[in-house]
Amino acid sequence: MILTNLILKKLFILSFLLSLVLLSCDKEPEPEPEPIWAYCNFFHYVPELESVIWEVDEVEVPDAKDYAELFPGSIILDAAVENISFTVKQSGNKEVLATEIFQLEHEKFYNITFCGTTGDPFIFIQEIETSRPGEGMVKFQVFHSAPSQSSVDLYMGGTTADKRVIFDLDVFNFSEPFEAQDFDARATITVSAHSQEFIQDSVLLSTIFNEEISSGASYLGVLAPFSFDPESELALWIYDLPHE
Repeated sequence: MILTNLILKKLFILSFLLSLVLLSCDKEPEPEPEPIWAYCNFFHYVPELESVIWEVDEVEVPDAKDYAELFPGSIILDAAVENISFTVKQSGNKEVLATEIFQLEHEKFYNITFCGTTGDPFIFIQEIETSRPGEGMVKFQVFHSAPSQSSVDLYMGGTTADKRVIFDLDVFNFSEPFEAQDFDARATITVSAHSQEFIQDSVLLSTIFNEEISSGASYLGVLAPFSFDPESELALWIYDLPHE
């Protein structure tokens, strides 16, 4: 394959040089085609793995990526829609841990998440909804990546029924994108084990005074252990998402 490509490139160069000789000197060159891009955020949330190595279409991404680290990347596509392979390897011995093929589209944004357990890891894709939230609102999507927990509920700005923004989110699933009042999100976010009504003893974590949350912005929240140590406390990791 490599040799064939080299020969074809040489033939193309010779053909191109010959065409230059035949063409008029004042003829304008053809414009270069615009590149076709897709955009991805890469995450790793498998406990017990401090870092991993990503490959995109068999091209290794430089440097291992740490647990819970957001790694944004741009991928050049050969067409408006293309199947792209994603592989995750262990950072030490480069053992392949998981590989998947996903269809990407021009100018779309995706979360590519490596999650699960060391015994059953997998790669998950989720297209990012980029529409802007309404005035005085924030947009959220939440991913449940805590293998030790069953389904959860999430509240913003209190724990009454009207403050519940996520109901019965199962492990290794994304919530639907939703909007909430910015002051509710900044005041408090509470995650509890799923129940029909709020139970104080079921609270898994609560964050208060979330001053980094800005009106009109979009966020991804990930429920996962605080570190790659599976025995560490749960945390709600919050990341900025692109929007129009």
